[in-house]
Formats: sequence, structure tokens, C-alpha cells
Amino acid sequence: MRNKTNQTQELDWLSAMRKILDCIEEKRNVRVDVGRIPLDDKKTMDLFKKGDTEGVFGFGSPDMRKILKQAKPESFDDLMALCALYGLEGKFRPAVFQMLPEYIARKTGKTEVDNIHPSLKPILAPTCGMILYQDQITAILCKMAGYSPEDAEVIRYKLAKKHSEQMAKLEPEFFCRCHDRKYSRRVTSRVWELILPYAGLVGRRDLVSVYTFTAYQFAYLKAHYDPAPRKFAAELRKQLKLREIEGEDELPF
Repeated sequence: MRNKTNQTQELDWLSAMRKILDCIEEKRNVRVDVGRIPLDDKKTMDLFKKGDTEGVFGFGSPDMRKILKQAKPESFDDLMALCALYGLEGKFRPAVFQMLPEYIARKTGKTEVDNIHPSLKPILAPTCGMILYQDQITAILCKMAGYSPEDAEVIRYKLAKKHSEQMAKLEPEFFCRCHDRKYSRRVTSRVWELILPYAGLVGRRDLVSVYTFTAYQFAYLKAHYDPAPRKFAAELRKQLKLREIEGEDELPF
């Protein structure tokens, strides 16, 4: 759960977003609807690829800008994966963060992406064959073992708790159900080993998506409406410190 400090920072960023949109409307005579921007915008994705994200929500730190240059994200899904790995949605998870070098190696083609089984490709391919979201675990449980979404979530929760008595029951049950659905024991074993360590570590995809979209909105505005990127970042720093703008010449739009 996010603490009050995180929530306050989020509100500050949203206040900054409103101020930026007001500035654009005043100076460009256009009101940008950031809720309807395309998620495959080339200028925005190029900005992320280059790590030119100073002043962008969540992605503006020197470390994250370096990661962006290494990972070279090409889609919104790629940005979500980096957000999840870095813990930008509010909870830093060391074990997940340690997966970052492997993710970058897979993303850039230095290491082969292994989705284990063709039926799992739609679930694992967007994250280069890695478990980054709770939703992937429940989707795998549904696909391979035939659980309902509700039952799969209950099982994921039990796996996260790792109670020995429950684990002793869940593992053979999972293997049996996968066997009945024609999955080999080798594939089932690999999948079990993949999902077990992360059942209680990874976060929810919808929450990661919200944070990533907020970052994308800032990046979109920077890519399309900011002729002076350094001023963009400086302007945000002012707003996040709750200081008023001094004079129109300071506005970057």
C-alpha cells in the first residue's frame, strides 16, 4: 500500500500536469486531451528510447534515464515492464529489481527469450518471458490448469504465503491438472519453478499501467509541446515545490 508521502507526491504531479495543460492552452490555443493520446506515438517513444525524460513522472532520475537508453523501449508494454521492474508504482521490490539486467539482455536480443510453451506466449512475450505481474500468474494457472479466474487468484494468494501444508497440496494438484490438459511434466515443472518465487513479489498490472500512462502523458507533452526540454524539467521542479511561475518568459511552451 502506498503511504501518504507517495500519495502527496502523486497529487503534486497531477497538479503540475494541469498547470502545463493550462499553459499550452494559453500559449498555443489548443486544449490537449491527455486521456486520449495514442500509445504508439513515435516522437514520445523516441524520447523514452533516448532517455530524454528529465521532468517526466517516474522516469526522470539519472538511473532510470540510463536504463531507458540500455533497454530501448519500443512500446507501452515495454515501458510498463520497466516501471514494474523499477518499482515505480510505489513499492520497490529488490528481488524484482534484480531481474532488470536479464530483462534488458532479453529485450535487446543478447539473451534468447523463452516463453516455455507456445500457449504461454501471449502471457509471457510482452515481458520477454519473465513474470512481472500477478495477472500473469493467474493467467498461467487458468491456461495450463484450467482454473477459473477467481480460483486462480485464490491459489496465487496461497502460493504467495508459501504455507508448507498448502504448498504440499497445491503442487501435486497443479501438476495433475496440467497433465490432464496435455502439458508435459517437463513444461509443468519449468512453469511451476517460474511462478513460485514471484507469486508474492510482483504487483498488479493495472496499477503499473496507471503509473506508466501518467509518465507517458508527461513524455507526450514534452515531445510535442516543449521546444526547450531543459526548461520543461525546470518548470516541473518549480511546480512540484509549489512555487508560482514568475513571468510568462519562464514557461517552456
